[in-house]
Amino acid sequence: MSSAAIVARSKLNGLEYLVRNGGRLDWAGAEHDADIFRDTREATRAALALPGKFRAFALPVTIDAPNAR
Repeated sequence: MSSAAIVARSKLNGLEYLVRNGGRLDWAGAEHDADIFRDTREATRAALALPGKFRAFALPVTIDAPNAR
């Protein structure tokens, strides 16, 4: 098991999770659909690179290492 992170943003009805499709950004309603980053530092860097209107943040998760980027 490896400590990893995802990027999320708050919405009125819960959280949405960052999904990168090629060069396009999208948001998923389910955590298991989110892009997984190797650590919180990389996820934070990705969240800060988004436009400020998204107010995204890194969220630590525990996953099996093979799926981490």
